[in-house]
Amino acid sequence: MKYILYIFLAFSLGACYQKGLEVNQDKLNTIVIGKSTQEDVEKIIGYPVRKTNLGNKEVWYYDFTRISSLPGFDKDESTVFEFNKKGVVVKKYKTTGSGNSNPLLGG
Repeated sequence: MKYILYIFLAFSLGACYQKGLEVNQDKLNTIVIGKSTQEDVEKIIGYPVRKTNLGNKEVWYYDFTRISSLPGFDKDESTVFEFNKKGVVVKKYKTTGSGNSNPLLGG
């Protein structure tokens, strides 16, 4: 019985839920404001999870959510790229939370 409990604990500690695409800092640093294009961003990071148009800008979002079995390791963020009419990056940044209402993320 003791071994079954240990096996169960090992599997439950390793359980983790992930959704979306996490953009690490190295990839983010590769994108140069005023120089990189939509094509460059797509080659380096991949196709965005969602796109919107805000005024004269096209905005790409790469949302990422991780729910860990261990406290303090959850992550909910979006990496955002804004492009001008010519498709050149004019702004890049990360936000915490993507409007996720999952109670496991404290939202």
